[in-house]
Amino acid sequence: MKSLVWLRRDLRLKDQMALSYATQNSDEVYIAFVFDTLILDKLKDKKDHRLYFIYKTLETLNEYLSSKNAGIYMLHGDPVEEIPKLAKKLEVDRVCVNRDYEKYAKDRDSKVKKSLSEKDIEFESFKDQVIFESDEIQTNDGTFYKVFTPYKNSWLKKL
Repeated sequence: MKSLVWLRRDLRLKDQMALSYATQNSDEVYIAFVFDTLILDKLKDKKDHRLYFIYKTLETLNEYLSSKNAGIYMLHGDPVEEIPKLAKKLEVDRVCVNRDYEKYAKDRDSKVKKSLSEKDIEFESFKDQVIFESDEIQTNDGTFYKVFTPYKNSWLKKL
């Protein structure tokens, strides 16, 4: 079994659910990051300090991985095209990601999942950056809380 771990907001190797799952359940694991042009093209300042931080973090991770005979595929483009293309090239069986909850990310991931499915490649997503998913804390009748204090109390009780 071969897996591709697609890093997004989660630029770390420890306490990383997608990577942990892939390494425990695969014979080969690849790691990729996509500099998403749909996001980058909207930036007014192409020397944005956030991009520098991301690049330097990836560079540091890549140096560490190089010492272990591994590395990160750093891609530039639309992830909806780039991830399925890389997955096919590497002949992986699945792509693993940590869930991203923003609208753009959910739409993007849905498109990537569909494209991978057409290539018979699984798309596995993991809860990583939150303690509870949005549907894990609800009122007794299964609806979402509308007032913070009861939500907080339920959250703390479940913790």
